[in-house]
Amino acid sequence: MNLGISAKNQDVRTSSHWTIADAMKVHADDPTTTMPVIDYNFPVIDQDVWQWDTGSLRAITGETVKFNDWYVMWALVANRADTGDTVEGWHNRNAFAYIGFYYSRNGIDWTFGGRLLQKSADLRPDEWSGSLVMRAGTKNTVDMFYTSVNTDINQSVPSCSTGKIFSNDEKVWFEGFSKTVEMFSADGVNYANAEEDQYFDFRDPHPFLNPADGKIYCLFEGNVPGVRGKFTLHDAEIGAVPPGYTPAAGAQYGAAAIGIARLADGAYEKGDFSRHNWTLLPALVTALGVNDQTERPHVVFKDNYTYIFTISHHSTYTGDSTGPDGVYGFVSENGIFGPYEPLNASGLVLGNPSSAPYETYSHFVDPDGYVQSFIDTLPAPGSTDPQNPAAYRIGGTLAPTVRLVLEGHRTFLTEIHAYGQIFANKEWNS
Repeated sequence: MNLGISAKNQDVRTSSHWTIADAMKVHADDPTTTMPVIDYNFPVIDQDVWQWDTGSLRAITGETVKFNDWYVMWALVANRADTGDTVEGWHNRNAFAYIGFYYSRNGIDWTFGGRLLQKSADLRPDEWSGSLVMRAGTKNTVDMFYTSVNTDINQSVPSCSTGKIFSNDEKVWFEGFSKTVEMFSADGVNYANAEEDQYFDFRDPHPFLNPADGKIYCLFEGNVPGVRGKFTLHDAEIGAVPPGYTPAAGAQYGAAAIGIARLADGAYEKGDFSRHNWTLLPALVTALGVNDQTERPHVVFKDNYTYIFTISHHSTYTGDSTGPDGVYGFVSENGIFGPYEPLNASGLVLGNPSSAPYETYSHFVDPDGYVQSFIDTLPAPGSTDPQNPAAYRIGGTLAPTVRLVLEGHRTFLTEIHAYGQIFANKEWNS
């Protein structure tokens, strides 16, 4: 099948592995790697929409951007009036998802600006997660890299729509975003496609400028190529396990990968993010035998280390590996192509507490270590049954922002801030 991209890679590299042995070191409730328990009476940022995956306006070099003294963020939202303002509506939100935007003077108090992309830009029914990026070398050009999704036919394609950002003393608004181009698709060679794995993941584009070579790359969530459940686990995937250990049944169903693609020279300056300009490269990190989902991968370059963060669920671990919902990470001392080692020896960077196992998700770590996420479900005080809807409160709003210290191969939770707070580290004036 010709997908309009190159599956050949002249730079032959070996993926790093998040191994079963690494995952054995995952421990919930370590105070340095655990989200704080959120107050059951948390505030809701927007009563009219469900709000989940969120990201600040940023530069291609990674910094959070403050545009004309305004903080700006995008968010996946669904109108509560469409889904129903109920537990069922919350759990069905993805079928109504679109990308909205918010703006704020102080990075705490947010005003909903409405839909970001025009409906004419939609190639498929739903808009899922990605990145909102100011175009370098321009005053106000913005690229929304996102996932164009049709769940009815199991299709998700990283895509891009371009527009302009404007502001005055009262508000922020966007123009353009009337059409979309597809970036790349799962090729069945570097990454599993629907024919190999009916539950394949291929989404969440995160473009960035690699400081080592000055080229534009894009991270994304993918899966190891091959037929689902038919993988053979080798020492590279198993790791240094105790004597006599054998991978548990079902481990081979974990086949997540953190993927990367390279943009052709000159394409960024032209704003041409179409298929023929991208080359898929081998995955940076695979979780074969450990986990089947590495969502929203993103990169931070700091102190000569390269950090990759991703989010994953307790429910997507396989075999006898286990861990909390939260953000996981890997570190390289040799630039973007690794090799990588799991942060904190296990990969766990910031997990939910065992007393509130589903309280937050979709964490995003900025270059200064500030972490945004959304509130999923929070158990009622004293509840012992988080699966009972009567015993928990639905979130659909942003969690308190926290801060991590990145110290080589280790991370530490050190600060807690306001709900949904953003800290900018780059001023951008039009």
